[in-house]
Amino acid sequence: MFVRNAWYVAAAIAEIDKPLARTILNEPIVLFKSRRGEICALEDRCCHRGAPLALGDPTETGIRCGYHGMEFNREGVCTFIPGQTIIPKRARVKSYPAVAKTDYVWIWMGQADKADPATIADYPPDDQVNWPRAYDMLHLKASYVMVLENLMDLSHLSYLHKGSIGSSEEDSAKASMDVQRTPGGMKFLRIMRDADAPKNWLKRYKTKAKIDRWSEFEYVAPSIILQYSGGVNAGEYDAGVREGGHLVRTIHAITPETEKSCFYFFNKADGYSKFESPDTVRTWASTTDVFKEDAFMLEQQQLRLENFDTDKLMDINTDVARVQMMRALKERLRQEQELAQAS
Repeated sequence: MFVRNAWYVAAAIAEIDKPLARTILNEPIVLFKSRRGEICALEDRCCHRGAPLALGDPTETGIRCGYHGMEFNREGVCTFIPGQTIIPKRARVKSYPAVAKTDYVWIWMGQADKADPATIADYPPDDQVNWPRAYDMLHLKASYVMVLENLMDLSHLSYLHKGSIGSSEEDSAKASMDVQRTPGGMKFLRIMRDADAPKNWLKRYKTKAKIDRWSEFEYVAPSIILQYSGGVNAGEYDAGVREGGHLVRTIHAITPETEKSCFYFFNKADGYSKFESPDTVRTWASTTDVFKEDAFMLEQQQLRLENFDTDKLMDINTDVARVQMMRALKERLRQEQELAQAS
């Protein structure tokens, strides 16, 4: 079961210069801009013979089916049938609330009257001088829940990412954790004091070999994680220093495709790049490579859990944030069930 009454990232705005077919929460969707420039999200299945509307062309108010020429407006209502004057009331496809916010198109898969764009999660700062921003997306053959769990347990950095951003096993083991529930989910603060700088840090940052490293993660149910992470010289974190070394703000948006696949959108604002040249392509490419390491592991995990009773899996001490995240997600799912039963 999915939480339907929530905003999900459907696509980067740059992806919908032409109609884009994308499955979200097991439903085929076509995302596009009308010729007027309106963002549209419709069921990607013509009500005539089931042809993909994504193979059609945008019109002033919607889209024309590329099979038999029927036209639909952004509400999904058929407005034109070639060679036919009367348009039946049933000539329509499902429409979805969709809005653009900075880099992305966000879609609401549930009850349209509950879709409030003001509740869409905030981005990293929109400041291309001091916080240059870049984004990417990975399509994973793994459950969106697995991606959330991965982000909630940073102890894996010492193993899966030991050649890039990972700290030593010893530093990771002594990290402090503060986990709290929030009205919309949960958050945690993880700090590693007097830790060895990761291998790739000293090539870029002006910090010393010993650092204080922190990660603040806020989970906004059902599928958004906001990250604020940094690293400064050892002893500086407790003195209130938050600049001078590694400093990033990231939004992780994990959109379910099916129960066993998802789209992982990540958007990072780099607060250190103001000390470098404006070109952050090299740095961002390395970040995407790190996430690809996660993707490979998660896809392998998904395969191993096929037809397996996951209740047999165990928790360990480092799962404290992941456990609270799962409780928050299950609470949203419970609320969704109660809403469906009441309507």
